[in-house]
Amino acid sequence: MNSEAASNTTADAEVGEYCRRVEEHLTRVNEGQLVRVAGMGFDVVRAWALDGIPLSVACRGISQKAERHRAGASRRPLRVEFCDADVRDLFDDWRRAVGVTSAADAVPFAEAEPREPQRRPSLAKHIDRAVEKLVRVSGRLELPDGFRGEVARAIEALVVLRERASHARGVARETCVSELAAIDAPLIAAAREAAMADLSALHREAVEELSGYRDRLPVDAWERAVRASVDRLVRDRLNLPTLDADL
Repeated sequence: MNSEAASNTTADAEVGEYCRRVEEHLTRVNEGQLVRVAGMGFDVVRAWALDGIPLSVACRGISQKAERHRAGASRRPLRVEFCDADVRDLFDDWRRAVGVTSAADAVPFAEAEPREPQRRPSLAKHIDRAVEKLVRVSGRLELPDGFRGEVARAIEALVVLRERASHARGVARETCVSELAAIDAPLIAAAREAAMADLSALHREAVEELSGYRDRLPVDAWERAVRASVDRLVRDRLNLPTLDADL
């Protein structure tokens, strides 16, 4: 077997394992009802694998879609092809969060197709959603007092910033965005401290999530990506908003 054939065989095996694990997760979110990843569904999941979407991101997207599916009127099991938009939106968020954004870095199996640029979201609405999330977090009495105090400070700063953000344009808008990053930094530092007991497990999860990119990133970029991935996992664990999103 020549090297090209061996490479193709390895990639096919990795894609096959990816599809199998997606199918297992889909069965779990469908409460044990088996829905095969076949036909159109296989094409969708195969594209996720070829586009470098980590399995954990794909599974979170499926779970996210499943929550809405269960809340709706349908009593049929969720099919994987209906999860594509959720998975790809989460993948975009994940790439921005961990700093893996270029085509060369983002695709371990094949080149991804370029996506159309999206209109920038409303800054005021972004802040409103962030405040809503933080208010819910602040009510979780099981969390450390120091962390909840940092959440309260972030809420206060965001409420003040929201007044300016509602009509900010151009340079004024960019200034507001930079202030979001300044509010976010101490918040995520406090979140890491609050999640200290789980950090080792989260670090292992981050490394596994990024494993498809290990050989593509220089050491410093890899370390930054792992740290950013841990931060994102901490956010997920505590249900924190990403204040300095792509705005």
